[in-house]
Amino acid sequence: MEMVKLQSSKCAFSLVSSIVLNLLLLFYLFVGDNSRKLLSWGSRAAAEAEAVASLSCSGHGRAYLDGLLVDGIPVCECNSCFDGPDCSVFVPGCPADVNSGDPLFLEPFWMQHAASSAILVAGWHRMSYSFDEKSSITSQELEKRIRRVHAIVGNAVTDQRFIVFGAGSTQLLNAAVHALSLDNTSSPSAVVVSAPSYPAYKEQTDFFDSLDYKFYGDTSMWKNTSDVSANVIEFVTSPNNPDGMLRKEVLQGPSARAIHDHAYYWPHFTAIPAPADEDVMVFTLSKLTGHAGSRFGWALVKDEAVYQQMLKYTNENCFGVSRDTQLRALKLLKVVLEGEGREIFGFAHKTMSDRWGKLSEALSSSKRFSIQDLAPQYCSFFQRVRGPSPAYAWFKCEREEDKDCYRVLSDAGIIGRRGTLFGAGSRYVRLSLIKRQDDFDLLLLRMRKLVAEEGRVEQNKEDSKMGKIKALSYTLCLLASIVLNLFLFQNLYVGGKWEQQLSWSQRAAAEAEAVASVSCSGHGRAYLDGSLLDGKPVCECNTCFGGPDCSEFSPECPADADSGDPLFLEPFWMQHAASSAVLVAGWHRMSYSFTDRSFISQELKKQILKVHAIAKNAVTDGKYIIYGAGSTQLLSAAVYALSMENSSSPANLVASIPYYPNTSDVPINNNVIEFVTSPNNPDGLLKKPVLRGPFVKTVNDHAYYWPHYTAIPAPADEDLMIFTASKLTGHAGSRFGWALVKDEAVYQRMLMYMILSSMGVSRDTQLRALKILKVISEGNGREIFEFSYQTMSDRWEKLSKALSKSKRFSVQQTAPQYCTFFQKVRGPSPAYAWLKCEREEDKDCSAVLGAAGIIGREGSMFSTENRYVRLSLLKSQDDFDLLLHRISKLVSQEVGVATM
Repeated sequence: MEMVKLQSSKCAFSLVSSIVLNLLLLFYLFVGDNSRKLLSWGSRAAAEAEAVASLSCSGHGRAYLDGLLVDGIPVCECNSCFDGPDCSVFVPGCPADVNSGDPLFLEPFWMQHAASSAILVAGWHRMSYSFDEKSSITSQELEKRIRRVHAIVGNAVTDQRFIVFGAGSTQLLNAAVHALSLDNTSSPSAVVVSAPSYPAYKEQTDFFDSLDYKFYGDTSMWKNTSDVSANVIEFVTSPNNPDGMLRKEVLQGPSARAIHDHAYYWPHFTAIPAPADEDVMVFTLSKLTGHAGSRFGWALVKDEAVYQQMLKYTNENCFGVSRDTQLRALKLLKVVLEGEGREIFGFAHKTMSDRWGKLSEALSSSKRFSIQDLAPQYCSFFQRVRGPSPAYAWFKCEREEDKDCYRVLSDAGIIGRRGTLFGAGSRYVRLSLIKRQDDFDLLLLRMRKLVAEEGRVEQNKEDSKMGKIKALSYTLCLLASIVLNLFLFQNLYVGGKWEQQLSWSQRAAAEAEAVASVSCSGHGRAYLDGSLLDGKPVCECNTCFGGPDCSEFSPECPADADSGDPLFLEPFWMQHAASSAVLVAGWHRMSYSFTDRSFISQELKKQILKVHAIAKNAVTDGKYIIYGAGSTQLLSAAVYALSMENSSSPANLVASIPYYPNTSDVPINNNVIEFVTSPNNPDGLLKKPVLRGPFVKTVNDHAYYWPHYTAIPAPADEDLMIFTASKLTGHAGSRFGWALVKDEAVYQRMLMYMILSSMGVSRDTQLRALKILKVISEGNGREIFEFSYQTMSDRWEKLSKALSKSKRFSVQQTAPQYCTFFQKVRGPSPAYAWLKCEREEDKDCSAVLGAAGIIGREGSMFSTENRYVRLSLLKSQDDFDLLLHRISKLVSQEVGVATM
């Protein structure tokens, strides 16, 4: 009856907590807080977040902003082994699943710090590809906080170190292997690790199958060699996964390089004897704060050449980490730093230490089973000798007959991770201690029963009987929760509108509104993650503007029309401030996966399909959907997946950008992958594949196939189509895209690429994308598509008119065309002007424009002659106005010369 009593007491506690929390919320609703700032556009997002968070799931589940809906209302997503409308029903035969390393033990900490950890993301936040004019893809404020956290904890030397951000440590590990392998190009580098070791090192290295490096197994085959002559890259995990031991590199020598994975080198999991001081050190937010779903990590790198190669890798793979994720990481680390880290590390260490103590006690009388022996050690952070608190129990079956320890445990209702996956024997199993309390409680219950059976102690308990008693014990919780939640929703959601009745969310909403209200003269913006002066946000000015409020124009500043930053949509999101803002709670989607164990939000998928149906630009029936960190990552995933179709020889990659000779009649005998960009970048023309044949595969990049930039004559219906939120909504900084894939085998290979590359797209980014796409769906897309088409069409007409008198310059000719979305013939509105210098002497058109104060992208970058230059029409209104002014001046000089 132990589990019944445990869960009954939890039910009572859950009910009392639910009542207290709801009473506190109701106090704020009806009594109010005189010190509370009145909110305008932020109140809707705040109230929506509070309404979802207030749903009582009996302490055994959670409702989410991006969770499933029933009749338009969010429903509970239950923890493992719990079910029912409010997750109050225990599933009796359910095993204790302690397989994954999901650090959900920290979820209660973020619930306790709801007000300080929540963040409201405005609809226009960080829409650009980069943070500043230097094209930086990393937040400088976040980098400062990371260095400060390390300084407080004392776990790493950051002086004279470069910092690289990545989509979790997963991406950074391969980036480091790639960078270190370039030191020796004569033969592949040998990637090694000491067993037992984290399986991802081998899986990732084997999967990417590079010519520059190969996985060679255990370091034992190398460590007897006094001088390593071949180039060797050693993974060193400290504390080690799975056994929690502090480790040092084994191999020495001029050709031996090491990647130190310090994911668990925090006071949660180990004593910190001294700051780590290695050449390449990798850390992750996942194990520091528990936010595995955010997909954020960083590497501290000593050598600048290695740093540059790692930066190039992450840049080309996904163009950096989502700006949404960087903003959230900044907020979370701010909470960590409050009180010099004492709160979070005190909470986390106590939780892990208690769990280790209870598990050790449960196994103390067993001769059949054992776990690793970890001695107490002095910790420089806590400034005392402290006991062990590892993330995992490295469990061993000691009996000769228990050769398959995984099977022994699974028969007892415990699911761990096989020791063979870590390069150890089958007598070992890794048990995760960092999941939710429900998971640990069930593990402990099953383990005690297993040890008791070893001693032939009768257990007077049956799961089926327990399940019936348990269901009855939760009746009060279920009824009370339903009543409370219905009452709360009636108060928060009235007449289809979210009411301005807030408690913990008001701080985040008020903070966001305060930053947004900073006046930057219409030529800049202040951001939550922007630079601070005396603790206050300052304006970040548009190109060619400066001063404290961005009111000072620099006359000699060139018109920068180089990048494809879709900032022309920023005013639209300013106009839709209330509907596009989203408030992210500190505990939102901390898990690696969604409740269905996938890496994609099903609600976001529904919105994507709905937007395609509205725009009429793609056939989605019969297609699989996969998410990526922008189209950049998806293009690489597609190439990988299609190249596996014929792996006997390398695939040939071809593209007609902007011109490709007509070779459709040439027989193709090798595997060929053709990129087709339609509308084309840079000239905006609708294109079809050039090559045909059984060996030809096509990747159709439809980034610009939206009513903003082109007429939509018919829905695209190819086997593999890629889209991006960057060009649809303007949120380039969010790094979100998706692919529609017809062939299941190709889809599965792309999915595996995404998992081993970055474990999917940041859940923060998926939440924001969901919110933004909902705005588009409202009104069937008319508002955003009419706004964006009108903007782009006007810009094209003005530029065309300015160039109409010129004989020296020309731009592409695009005829009016019927558009199924607008249901009319419409004129052109391309994303770029493909400008050509017509004079014979103007062979370097980029130089001609540069001399006139115009920066474009030279034609050679698009595989054509330098008489062409791509001019972006997508940027801010300031950028376009200056471009138009400079073009008009250049043409007027040409006309003036001609008339003299």
